[in-house]
Amino acid sequence: MKNIFKVLFISVILISSGCNEFFDINESPNNPADVTIDLILPAAQTSVAVTFGGSYHNLGGFWAQYYTQSPDAGQYENIGEYNVLPDFFDREWSEIWAGGLNDFQIIREKAMADGDYSYNLIATLMQAYTYQMLADLYDDIPFGEALQGATAGNLNPDWENGADIYPQLITMIDEAITAYDDAKDPGMDPAGRDLLFDGDMGEWMRFANTLKLKIYMRQAYANPQAAAVTALLTEDNFISGNVMITQFGAEQGKRNPWYEIQVDRLGDVNQRASNSMLKYLSKTEDARIDGIYNPGSSGHKAKEQGDFANRDIPSGELSTINIGETDPVVLMSLAEVDFLVAEADVRYNGGANAQASYESGIENSFAMHGLGGASTMYGSGGPYEWSSTGNVEADIEQIMMQKWIALANFQNLEAFFEINRTHVPAFSTNAKGTPGDTAQLTISYASVLSPGTTPKRLFVPDVEIARNTKAPSQPAGGLAQKVWWDKK
Repeated sequence: MKNIFKVLFISVILISSGCNEFFDINESPNNPADVTIDLILPAAQTSVAVTFGGSYHNLGGFWAQYYTQSPDAGQYENIGEYNVLPDFFDREWSEIWAGGLNDFQIIREKAMADGDYSYNLIATLMQAYTYQMLADLYDDIPFGEALQGATAGNLNPDWENGADIYPQLITMIDEAITAYDDAKDPGMDPAGRDLLFDGDMGEWMRFANTLKLKIYMRQAYANPQAAAVTALLTEDNFISGNVMITQFGAEQGKRNPWYEIQVDRLGDVNQRASNSMLKYLSKTEDARIDGIYNPGSSGHKAKEQGDFANRDIPSGELSTINIGETDPVVLMSLAEVDFLVAEADVRYNGGANAQASYESGIENSFAMHGLGGASTMYGSGGPYEWSSTGNVEADIEQIMMQKWIALANFQNLEAFFEINRTHVPAFSTNAKGTPGDTAQLTISYASVLSPGTTPKRLFVPDVEIARNTKAPSQPAGGLAQKVWWDKK
């Protein structure tokens, strides 16, 4: 599998020389009609991983306030000042549609025609995961008519809102599960080709339940799904390990996609620790500080969010981001699931079992950094000791603060979504240019948005506007316009 991955990885990651974008792909290199689905699968999985684990991951790191722009470079000042224009992620948008999503569609169509129900289930779940991520990032995306260019000649698909897409995602997941369960023969074995679970279909079923839980919980403030969530909690059949692409190497073009661009190509000069995260970890004496950041020349130091013009601290003294060349790209983590379950228990089960899931989430987060000793943090008298207040939002705030830490460097974009959904950590109400308190986010010192507003989404990509006559107008509220589930 490793050698197959290396060949396909090179074909998928066509690294561009541009600094703000990762891909320059307009059509998938994996589309020839005679390519079999077992060869397409690892390339499609890698396409999704390097897209969400590269430039989008970098965006999430800034907007979740894990890091900010270094004062000695200016590559991402536009992200730091909330001034991301419609063309910024054109290449990523093109890759995810022409690469991952299109290739998964080819797999689904061929698999159903040939009776390969295992491949159909895997491709369907990967598509559903990808569609949700895109809908959460852009709010409106092509869906029902998407990917019809080759089969139906529809090059101008309608766009749909995430509120309409979400129930369809659940339907497509359930239909793929039913097709697999009803099949007398699941068809070709994906072992040796599947980069996530090596063809373990029991794990894919657990992934399906976990993905459904995430979809339902994202709607908690907009369209609560208590019965569906409770059924999943009762079944208790979620992922048993972190869901990751791990097949990265220490050679150029084969490294972790964030590291490949930010460290190898750009020299690690842009991102420096944000004080929003670092001061919280410092105050609580959290050992994960050394997993999330590399200390500067005189220990851990950080800048306020968006304060990239102030050179009061030399860049060499600022903490850098601890993502290594062979680190995995994480699609889902055990800690993420623990905190989802803890939140769901508080919302829909009176919080009876929330503490156990909350503490397990902290344990699994420490484990991702290779650390022990988590119990000293959440045990009696520890800074993260669980306190059941009886107030739903107060209890959820405890959970989400730990989720914010747990997602750092592993699932940056997910952290950005969850901040917008739960408003935890909360943004300081202090005037622009003034830091927030510990456990608060700081509105970027360099923000170009209206006072008190922060990014909630991305613009419709320029490349889509140029190609699709049905692309919607840009959101009236710009980057600050909330996506459909942001109702708290």
